[in-house]
Amino acid sequence: MKSHHVRLSRWLTAAVLATAAFLTPQSAQAAGTVAGTTVTNTATVNFDVGGVPQTAVQGVATFVVDDKVNLTVTNNSGATVVPGSTNQVLAFTLQNTGNKTHGYSLAASLGGGITMNNVRIYRDVNGDGNFDVGDTLYTGGTNSGDLAPDATARFLIVADTPGTATNGQVSNYRLIATTLNAGTTTVTAHDNAIVDDKDTQQVVFADTAGPADANRDGAHSATGTYTVSTATLTVAKTSTVISDPFNGVTNPKRIPGAVVRYSIVVTNSGAANATNVVVRDGIPANTTYAASTITLNAVGQTDAGGDDSGDMGATNPGEVTVAVGALASAGGSATVTFDVTVN
Repeated sequence: MKSHHVRLSRWLTAAVLATAAFLTPQSAQAAGTVAGTTVTNTATVNFDVGGVPQTAVQGVATFVVDDKVNLTVTNNSGATVVPGSTNQVLAFTLQNTGNKTHGYSLAASLGGGITMNNVRIYRDVNGDGNFDVGDTLYTGGTNSGDLAPDATARFLIVADTPGTATNGQVSNYRLIATTLNAGTTTVTAHDNAIVDDKDTQQVVFADTAGPADANRDGAHSATGTYTVSTATLTVAKTSTVISDPFNGVTNPKRIPGAVVRYSIVVTNSGAANATNVVVRDGIPANTTYAASTITLNAVGQTDAGGDDSGDMGATNPGEVTVAVGALASAGGSATVTFDVTVN
């Protein structure tokens, strides 16, 4: 009889557990059941003695759901920048993928490439991925704000591009988030070395490794990239003798009275368009400018200022000045010429 009751008790316990598991509402959160939730299960055993029903007996088991610390940092966008540009943005999303509300401290670190200037972290208040007036500056060592399970926050790394940056250079910056106890600046500690206690909410790190952190360390990181794209201008200047007083245009030499033509070719080999390109060239000593000889891409320009793209001395005294305008990327060019007479 005792063996029969033991088997009956085990069968009922299993049945009750299975039924409870089927009927218990499941959390809608991807993060799972909220930490600190008490899970209670009651097994009831009914039995008879001598054909007479007896008072049912019950067994109750409870445990507390532990704190699964998990977080992800995702880079949403890189940035194409030009030398000397300010407030350039890398956009990131931080999500609490754990099952308890936590705060986070933030840091930005250079992962490779050129060093940007004035690197800061802002909370992207409206989440649009742009650096706006309402975005709030993050101060290192503070709590960037508590996030409930499954909640997200947007952040920006904002920096200035060095004026010495060159076309094609990159700068890889990492946003690193470290888990804090909610409402504090205390870094969350795990309980891996502590024996399980069913009645205590313990901490388990479940995060994966990012580029600037380790697996299951309570932190996560992602990398965003600044890419320098700029115009790269080269200037090729040559001089050709056009005529002299004795030889005319046949094998002329650079003697006093000879006419010498300067040619300035400006080429953009960079990845970005160059705008507001202006060529300035001072008339060299021992020569005299030959009136009305300025050309831009073989089109004659007057010596006066303000009526076309070129002038002699009007914009810059003693200089030929030609407003070339824009030069397209990857090979755009312009040619300026003018003549002088050797004194």
